[in-house]
Amino acid sequence: MLILITMGFLSGVVTVLSPCILPILPIMLSGAVGGKRRPYGIVVGFVLSFATFTVFATFLVQSLGIDLDTLRYIAAAILALLGLTLILPRLQEKINSLVKIPQLNTGQKTGFGGGLATGATLGLVWAPCAGPILAAVITLAATAQAGVGSFLVVLSYALGTGVVMLLIILGSRRVLERVRKLYAHLGTIHKIFGVLVIIAALGIVTGYDRKVQTYIIDITPASWTTFLQGFEQGEVIEGAIEYLDEKREELNIDGGPAPEFKGITAWINSEGETIADLKGKVVLIDFWTYSCINCIRTLPYIKDWHQKYSDDGLVIIGMHSPEFAFEKKLSNVQKAVEDFELEYPIALDNDFATWVAYQNRYWPAKYFIDREGNIRHTHFGEGAYQESEEVIRQLLAEGGDMPEEAISEVSGGSYNIMQSPETYLGYWRLANFNNHKELVKDSSHNYRKSSKLSNNQWTIDGQWRMEEKRLISESDQSRLQIKFNGKDVFLVMGSSESKEVRAFIDEQRQTDVLSPIAVDEFKLYDIVRHDSFIEGGVLELIVPEGVELYAFTFGS
Repeated sequence: MLILITMGFLSGVVTVLSPCILPILPIMLSGAVGGKRRPYGIVVGFVLSFATFTVFATFLVQSLGIDLDTLRYIAAAILALLGLTLILPRLQEKINSLVKIPQLNTGQKTGFGGGLATGATLGLVWAPCAGPILAAVITLAATAQAGVGSFLVVLSYALGTGVVMLLIILGSRRVLERVRKLYAHLGTIHKIFGVLVIIAALGIVTGYDRKVQTYIIDITPASWTTFLQGFEQGEVIEGAIEYLDEKREELNIDGGPAPEFKGITAWINSEGETIADLKGKVVLIDFWTYSCINCIRTLPYIKDWHQKYSDDGLVIIGMHSPEFAFEKKLSNVQKAVEDFELEYPIALDNDFATWVAYQNRYWPAKYFIDREGNIRHTHFGEGAYQESEEVIRQLLAEGGDMPEEAISEVSGGSYNIMQSPETYLGYWRLANFNNHKELVKDSSHNYRKSSKLSNNQWTIDGQWRMEEKRLISESDQSRLQIKFNGKDVFLVMGSSESKEVRAFIDEQRQTDVLSPIAVDEFKLYDIVRHDSFIEGGVLELIVPEGVELYAFTFGS
């Protein structure tokens, strides 16, 4: 238990370095203004609220009949009200006079009470990245198996996050106090923090915080999150988790029968599926949840497999097992499925009945089942995409011919931490676009390319029309430049009639002319194939009128 408590604390510390902290960062920084004891109130409220809410959420739902999703909305509303009081100090005074609790005044006395209320709301709305330790505790709580030990592990996790949170708040406060020019404009700073807190609260309510996280994920190397959570893995940690989960039994994954789906509360994109009815098909079960960063990273590969192999007999089941209570709500999951454009069946495993049946403990986790209904392979976490696709192809081949379509070049091979991220060229998931100040959506516009590009940035020149999910050339001399890291560059593009795209690559100031690319259908095209890894290469494309560009991907 001491091992889990210690590692739980360290996991909480490194969580602050992940994109999961971004939705509540403005609220944390707001603690820099107000009474001297306010930051301590925020941290205490956060630690106690998060630990209690995480471990006892199932009890509250089952015993007290509390709608935790509604409770989360109320918490977000309180945060928005906090933002308003920072913008309108008189509103704070009015609230204090009505409720007659003067210690809630953030500008007078200690501010500990106001900080405590703010921190308590943070604990209700925050959904952190869950590594193996926190995931194990959450699922124990969801299946009503959590005890004192589980609470202590989550408490240590919250303390780890809280310590770093306190340091950030105190550091921000110290900057305000030492820089006199900033302190002279304290009233304006209050208002700025107030606006940021309101924006954060609205993002939490509307789910837009998930889109922000997705954007950050797109520009963050996949290996970073894996690195942050990597120290939670190992035989010692695995043994400690198994001790915590005394009811766990090992599942036979070497040809044993796949357990039937249990306790599914709803289906999306399907009327319902069973393992028995799926015999004769190759089945991939993907345990995921929509706020899990690691899960989100895997979705493009799973969608690709569904598109390529569903006609050959592959059935993918997205087993949605929620980390937090708000992820149990059907409408929330439906919106996430729509946002991520998932077309395969999604099952809501809200009570973790199927999770327990498969003795799972990871997000994401993949179970590969053959046509006879036996588990033949598993993979936990991100990565190994080429290996996973090879397993799918082999299982499909056992019941007939090998699928004709080859494994995608972008789904396997080695991975270099410096490799450029997938880059979308429509405004829906726009990132690293150097012409953003002159962006015109859904209309023709004459762009001027930027003279300097940083790594992974791109720019366009000439007449273009940018739509939600594509970029369309409207001149035969339209140009696009992107500065990339990688051995290979791929681009999804297409045209209703045959066009020729010309390409140039400038590596270390030596320009090479690449072979012209005949674009006559909508697909993934190879643009660059290089023997060695290129750092800071600049690729330039001359794109004729009518050619549509969708997304770059890179290989290393």
